[in-house]
Amino acid sequence: MLYIYESNKNLARTKVNSNLFVMDDSSRPVRRQRAGRQQADLLSNLSDDLLVTILSFLPTRIAALTSVLCRRFRHLWKASPSVHLDLTADSARVINFENSRFLAMATRALLSRQLSDGPVLSLRLDLNNSSLLLPDLPGSFLCSLLIKARSLGLLHLTIVSMKNIQPILPTIFSIHSLLSLHLTNVIPSFRVPNVIPPTPSTVCSVVTLTQLQSLSLALKAADSAEFNQLLSQLPSLQHLKLWLIFSGVFPLSSQTIRKLELDTIFIHQAELLALSTPSLEILHLKITQHYQRLPHIEGDMPFLRKATIILHGLHKGDRFCTGDVVAVAHLLNCVSITQELNLDIMETQNGKYPFPVLLEPGKEVPNFPNLKHLDANMYFHKYNFESIIALLHHSPALESLKLVHKAPAYWRSKLPRNAAGNNKYIHLTNLHLGQNSKEFMKLVSKKGTHK
Repeated sequence: MLYIYESNKNLARTKVNSNLFVMDDSSRPVRRQRAGRQQADLLSNLSDDLLVTILSFLPTRIAALTSVLCRRFRHLWKASPSVHLDLTADSARVINFENSRFLAMATRALLSRQLSDGPVLSLRLDLNNSSLLLPDLPGSFLCSLLIKARSLGLLHLTIVSMKNIQPILPTIFSIHSLLSLHLTNVIPSFRVPNVIPPTPSTVCSVVTLTQLQSLSLALKAADSAEFNQLLSQLPSLQHLKLWLIFSGVFPLSSQTIRKLELDTIFIHQAELLALSTPSLEILHLKITQHYQRLPHIEGDMPFLRKATIILHGLHKGDRFCTGDVVAVAHLLNCVSITQELNLDIMETQNGKYPFPVLLEPGKEVPNFPNLKHLDANMYFHKYNFESIIALLHHSPALESLKLVHKAPAYWRSKLPRNAAGNNKYIHLTNLHLGQNSKEFMKLVSKKGTHK
């Protein structure tokens, strides 16, 4: 059978003439298949459960827009197990809370939801109402949202940028089903720290979070005794992340924490941070200093296997602060049991001459008997290079080494040049198998005594 095609559509009813051309029957099915591939609706072939899972990764206001696609999507977004309500997405012209889009979306996505519509496993509230045109949310309304989410089986709660979180804390700490709680209610690093609300003294008496595994919050001028009492009432807690501002001595005690992240933005007359965490396996410590003395950090961490230490703004010792080098050396002794050590250290450059920041002059170098991976990002001037060499001599189990000279740098790098003539970094792997042994021996044969 032959298909006859006309070169001009206006001649559709004319006789076959020289303007017509003939094609065999193998061309048309191929063209139909190609067109079918281009026009196939793959989205409609997905199951409702998979579509709901995809929508759960979107903010609720974005997921709600899919209701106009077709009849199938009209109510599909309401079954999402994740609810993300963003106050900053509200119209800047709305001042009255009763007429805000936030209230309307919260009502449709959460308050009017029934258990038959599916559980709410994750709730995120972005409440950054720094704009004068955005309304302040009543505490009673937020409590009603949390109570409704609790009845729907809430597991993960995140509240971002809330000015005064204290009125709703009793409700938060009564959601016994929570597995993770993140209260990042303030503070980018450039903000003034006094916007963080002090830790309330009435929280511990209402805590029922026996299943909580992950906790993230900000503390300013907190009572360490009350905070440790709170931790003692969280028997399942394994991950703790703190934005910590303290003065004097701050002990931190927990028998269950395995991962600890401490981000200290400002330190005001801090002397000692004492960690009693016998189950700790991963430590991430970040301290950004602003002309303050680095506190001593000590701890009981017998099972520590990974430590990341970020220290910026270290001082040699002047009228602003003294003893930073001693504090860093003391910290390295505390984590000497670790298997993986990541260092990101930066001292101030307000002096003409560099100074050592890793090892205390005249003291013994700590032993790292289990250290397998060392990653150091710092200024490798003469003193820091000698300190690293001394540390390598006390790391017999080392398997990989990565040294990166910070840039832009005030001081020149003392790292040896590689085959390409670059002395900005060193990356050696599989040292325990004998690979890169020549380069490693060349490195450790450098001057390794720290004076």
